[in-house]
Amino acid sequence: MRFLLLALIVFAAGCGNSESSAPVATTEVQMAKSYRFDPKTIEIEAGDTVTWTNADNFTHTVQVDGQEDHKVERGESVSISFDTPGTYHYVCTLHKRDMDGEVIVE
Repeated sequence: MRFLLLALIVFAAGCGNSESSAPVATTEVQMAKSYRFDPKTIEIEAGDTVTWTNADNFTHTVQVDGQEDHKVERGESVSISFDTPGTYHYVCTLHKRDMDGEVIVE
């Protein structure tokens, strides 16, 4: 019984969401397998260009705050420049429920 309880505790501890909501200082975002952006929230300087690369087996898109929707096939990338400070939400319009994130421009 004690082993079963310990196994359940270890299993439950490993089942949490491993994605951190803390912003990561980078200009590179991967569309990783399992329908997600990695990292989800990034922080950049005004004037920087962010590149999203599709490392998944499926087509995805990148749409920033209602702007043009960019289709990104498997193995391809799309780059978008951010000149004005602010927080910009982005989403894969094909998988809105699972794939979104933010670009924080300082």
